[in-house]
Amino acid sequence: MLIGLARTIVSVGMASTDPATRASEPLFPRLSGGPRKLAPDRVARHQKARLQGAMVEAVSRHGYAGTTLRELVTLAGVSKSTFYEHFESKQDCFLSTCDEIIAQAGARVGEAYRSGGDFRERLVAGLAAFMNLAAEEPAAAALATVESLALGEAGVEARERAAHAFEALIQQSFDNSPSDVQVSPVTVRAIVSGIRGVAYGRLRANRPQELPPLVEQLAAWALGYQQPDSEMVTRAIAVAERPAAEPPSPGRTAEGVPPWSEPPDSRVSRRALTQRERILRAAARVVVDKGYAALSIPAISGAAGVSNQTFYEHFGSKRDAFVAAFEILAGQAFGEAAAAFAREDDQPEAIAAGLRALLEHIAANELFARLAFFELPTAGPVALDSADEKMDGFGTFLEPATGESELGEPLPRALLEAIPNGIWNVIQHEIVHGRSADLPRLAPEVTRIALAPFSAR
Repeated sequence: MLIGLARTIVSVGMASTDPATRASEPLFPRLSGGPRKLAPDRVARHQKARLQGAMVEAVSRHGYAGTTLRELVTLAGVSKSTFYEHFESKQDCFLSTCDEIIAQAGARVGEAYRSGGDFRERLVAGLAAFMNLAAEEPAAAALATVESLALGEAGVEARERAAHAFEALIQQSFDNSPSDVQVSPVTVRAIVSGIRGVAYGRLRANRPQELPPLVEQLAAWALGYQQPDSEMVTRAIAVAERPAAEPPSPGRTAEGVPPWSEPPDSRVSRRALTQRERILRAAARVVVDKGYAALSIPAISGAAGVSNQTFYEHFGSKRDAFVAAFEILAGQAFGEAAAAFAREDDQPEAIAAGLRALLEHIAANELFARLAFFELPTAGPVALDSADEKMDGFGTFLEPATGESELGEPLPRALLEAIPNGIWNVIQHEIVHGRSADLPRLAPEVTRIALAPFSAR
């Protein structure tokens, strides 16, 4: 099994403390007796497993972007030609490895869930199996949870496949509970995505041992959605059903400044924007049109209508320009949400208004939607840091206001991570399935996802 194999990979890899030596030595022995004495299908399965195990180890060392085909075949003890007998590319190998990890994790979680007890005990057992697995096998868990983000949209399908099995277990727990309240698939998706978001944060911070103690807290949060809406939630939902006070427009900017949809080197952009602003917009546009892998300084300079020398007068690298562009677009999105939040007197209604405004902004701004939900993580750890910072800021909308507040005391930190991550992934799901324009319709349910946990306390 790959999960057990991942543990072997780490222990064997740690046998040598010299990184240069470790990178040049195969971690897996070849099958004894030689391939001629073994059935071809057994040889093929063993080679494929070695390559998948090598992917776990290489990604844990360098990340997906830093993993090379040369290192994979070296660690696996196979030739490049053998690699291509099993996989079309590094990405194909990564996704195959991710699927294998997901399959084995799903089997472990499902077995624990079916071990007996009532609906709550089953859910706790399944969630404990997941968290224990992440703590025991952080390299494999991080590959599926953290590093899969580096593939952009290509990694979304694998993460959604992983979510489906867990969503079925959550739904089964709701179906078996004594409550008559129906929990929608959108809320179930948010619960699973929120739990994954908590795991992501601990794995990325190299603190996987903190996950198992969170099981009871997260299970109580999940089951808390199967209760009638409180008066506070009902009021907030009524606000979420109303369009934002200011209708969103694509790339809304200050008066006289062209929207981000305007080509950076157009006559309008040249007249209204500085060279730095055109470079920022060019970086964003190149990534959305061609992907981060195609981003280069000549590509940015060409799209902005400036020289490479001019680029370097403003930015030290292509990543710097790209992340700076995202920061500006994210600032506009969350700025509109904050403005809508500030127009309401009571915090529950303010949260609803802010969420509605954010959903409307995302629906109207494809450039920001593509960058925030798919392309940003492909730019590496610095970009992920920026994404994490924005997610933390998103979570602050849920912090009870200073002084008197209907929200009462703050939720546990893990829940203030789970809720915004759950909402963010619900939005991503709609975008990837071509329903961006319908995002504002989700505002009432997203509001319920945000506020129901406060009512349950």
